[in-house]
Amino acid sequence: MNWVEILGYVASFLVAISLMMSSIVRLRWLNLAGGITFSVYGFIIGAYPVAAVNAFIACINVYFLIKIYRSQVIFNVIKSGSESGQSGYIAYFLDFFAEDIKQFYPDFSRRLTRENREYFLLTEQEKVVGIVSGIRHSDEHFEIDLDIVTPAYRDYKLGHYLFGANNIFANKFGFRKITANVQTKEYQAYLEKVGFTQQATHIWEYQTPSNF
Repeated sequence: MNWVEILGYVASFLVAISLMMSSIVRLRWLNLAGGITFSVYGFIIGAYPVAAVNAFIACINVYFLIKIYRSQVIFNVIKSGSESGQSGYIAYFLDFFAEDIKQFYPDFSRRLTRENREYFLLTEQEKVVGIVSGIRHSDEHFEIDLDIVTPAYRDYKLGHYLFGANNIFANKFGFRKITANVQTKEYQAYLEKVGFTQQATHIWEYQTPSNF
């Protein structure tokens, strides 16, 4: 196998992997890389129709990536209620994503009936795309044990919106201390990305600024 054949396999791999992405942005980037690699491969082996089609596909991906990054994304977080007042929509959402919740938050079902549970809807413009839920331990301390969003929004943007530089979640609802109950490596990796640090086994914390 020479380097040209390897290039063709790499191109095929990139295109195939891109189609497995739930995030549209990741899909576009990987598909762009695959299209460019396939186009180069096509020119090298003299398969000009293959090169031309994949160059066109790469251009389409560039167009949509520019459109995505230039578009104004309007996120919001809305308090929905307590466990006793769980809305029909929340119950539907939890049931619809029951398998994902079991995979990423295996302790949630056991903690579901804890007192002082609250739910927050995550929205993108008028569309509900996720739910944050947890236990309010005091007026200033909230412990998250569920942060589930639809597959297309699992790219940290919502996490950075909630817990990033402006710390919308804490500021909007008056929390000085936010902790998270962590049961899986996937959730741990997410928390690290959005600014949490580990404090104890299964407990991660995002401390809001002292001048809050």
